[in-house]
Amino acid sequence: MTLSGSGIAQALWTAAAVHPTASVRSGAVTISQAGFAELATTYTSTALSTTKLITVSNEGVPASYSLVLGSASSTPASFAEAITVRTWAIDAADTCASTPSTGTRSSTWASGLTLSGSLAPGASARYCVQTAITSAAAGNAPGTTMTARMDLQARADNWTSPVTTLTIVQKVADTAPRSLAAVKKTASSISLSWDAPDDKSVTRYQLYQGSTAVSSAQTATTFTDTGLTANTAYGYTVYSVDGDDNRLAASNVLAVTTDRKVPAPNTWYHVVTADGSCVDAAAPQEEGRVLATTLCSTASSSSFRFVADAEGAYTVNAKTNARVWDSRAKKQGSSDVTLSVEDGGPQRLERHFALISVDDTTGAFQIRSMQVSKHCMQSGASGAALTMQSCDTTIPIQDDQQFTLVEVAP
Repeated sequence: MTLSGSGIAQALWTAAAVHPTASVRSGAVTISQAGFAELATTYTSTALSTTKLITVSNEGVPASYSLVLGSASSTPASFAEAITVRTWAIDAADTCASTPSTGTRSSTWASGLTLSGSLAPGASARYCVQTAITSAAAGNAPGTTMTARMDLQARADNWTSPVTTLTIVQKVADTAPRSLAAVKKTASSISLSWDAPDDKSVTRYQLYQGSTAVSSAQTATTFTDTGLTANTAYGYTVYSVDGDDNRLAASNVLAVTTDRKVPAPNTWYHVVTADGSCVDAAAPQEEGRVLATTLCSTASSSSFRFVADAEGAYTVNAKTNARVWDSRAKKQGSSDVTLSVEDGGPQRLERHFALISVDDTTGAFQIRSMQVSKHCMQSGASGAALTMQSCDTTIPIQDDQQFTLVEVAP
């Protein structure tokens, strides 16, 4: 530097040129996870928890991460609160086979839980995640489903990765017997059926009529309650039970009313054979007309009314022409059941019949002649005549001597 001249001083110098520079470290913030999807599960009475390994891996530059576990907004809060979430970190050589006595964190799906840390490039963190529900909570929520979510994000300096969101479904198996229904009823019995629940730990059922147990070791999904009172309402509930005798869940409550006692006064009936055909007195309904079986229909020729006499037997009236059933042909060399006129004469017992209950579960009867008590009405193939034959006394009674009464419109 040189100073020269007089008056105002001046300074002059020479400097080297300076060129400004900047460097940027290139790289990617890449954090991933594996294992969250394995937490999808169905809880049963014998599997009330699941434990899976979640691995968080860094495949980019040094970064921190945040993995948030929680429930989706659509999940019922009370159900999400009932499922606990426990986590603990493990080394690379460890497994999730056992839960440590210390070092675990606990929350619920509803409250959520965050796993966080920092990873060098190529490093990973391993967490065991256990979710569980109590037997009582599961029993109160059969068939309930919830959606759990995981949000994963990484940060390196001022760089932040997009949030990765995954969801899984956890549910409680439906342990309740489904669709309890009455499939058949008579004046003295009700036959029930139901669908088995999803939970394969169910081994049997308890069936209640009101508050009274009517079966406590039922393995089939059907049951017939017998010895009931006619025209009476009954309520039924079926409970599922597992192999450890834990009662799991209840079916729907079913209300059923037994049929009126048959035959009821002033009521018309189809007389139905064991194969589902109907007794018919087709036109012309005249003296000696032979009864036969046919397909059931609304035709008046298939409707009959049972009129009680003083001895508890019945005359069976056709709906037209005031004719009644008659068994006299058995004494005249023929076995056919015919139509006749009820005249109250000396042969009246040939036109009176006793109904003998033979199957309480189906309401089936034998129809016996009051004239010859060893003779019973017997059906044949559809279209064949009804005949009087020797009464079967075996158990069960042969099908062609079993008849049921089905009420029809007047």
